[in-house]
Amino acid sequence: MAAACTFRYRQASVSDRVSEFESNTLPPPLRAMPGRRLFLARLLGVGAGALAGPAWARSRFVFAVVPYLPARRLVSLYAPLVPLFERVLGKPVEISSAPDYGQHLQRLRAGDYDIVADSLIIARIAEREHGYIPVARTKSPLEPLLVVPVGATIQNLAGLAGGTIAVTDRTAALSVIGLHHLRERGLVLGRDFRVLVSGSHANSLHRLLAGEASAAIVSRTTLKQVDAALAQRVRVLDPLSTGLSAVVYHIAPRLAHYAAPLERALIEFANQQAEGRAFVEALGHEALLPVRAEEMKALDPLVIEFYRQTGERD
Repeated sequence: MAAACTFRYRQASVSDRVSEFESNTLPPPLRAMPGRRLFLARLLGVGAGALAGPAWARSRFVFAVVPYLPARRLVSLYAPLVPLFERVLGKPVEISSAPDYGQHLQRLRAGDYDIVADSLIIARIAEREHGYIPVARTKSPLEPLLVVPVGATIQNLAGLAGGTIAVTDRTAALSVIGLHHLRERGLVLGRDFRVLVSGSHANSLHRLLAGEASAAIVSRTTLKQVDAALAQRVRVLDPLSTGLSAVVYHIAPRLAHYAAPLERALIEFANQQAEGRAFVEALGHEALLPVRAEEMKALDPLVIEFYRQTGERD
């Protein structure tokens, strides 16, 4: 029965989503479900994604990585996790990365992903609105940085007035945090600066060095993951506000029975095995930790800020 039915996410306005998070109401997918499916979802303790059929019909599981770097680079960085997932799940696993954050979120909402290495905000949206289950997070926090070329004359935030800031995507967690930080410091998007969406952290650095932007918002871990020659050509102008973790790993609700073994396997691999230690070192993630419910709930103000910024375009 479950394999024959699919669920299409109900569209909602920005104000609707802000209100839903502020009022802590039932997530939209569960509210919109017909009675029988809502009963089943509550009985199983899962969201709408658990009852979606397409992913079950595939012969392999999909491990998606949020597209913060070019796909080729992400596949190279996260490939060491594939054998671990295949061992725990007993099925082939392929790595996938969407062309941009918008399509990443759309595919997640459509139930196309089984395991996700995700940004903070999207991980919380996936949990609250779609029943995805967080299984691990990086020990290293998300540390957005405002960087400029090494030889730039800009010495402080005031020097950005009238300039352009390159960001990966307006929906990326570090962009949301960074733009909020700048607003708190008195720099208003559209009045004091404009935003250039580059598509990836690496692209932001390239656009910055090409003179198309005055500064770029990237993460500290990104500077470790891109080519060293590229990272050495920029300097930090201002460290921005930090977030809980650089990456949160979560799984589709249809894989709920794998949550505990996946958590154990990920944490053991990253923290106790030589290959896993090399994996987290290459990413600059330090280690992997369990995810506590209160940690995810504490991200709600950031999600509200995300939905509010969604309606802002310079």
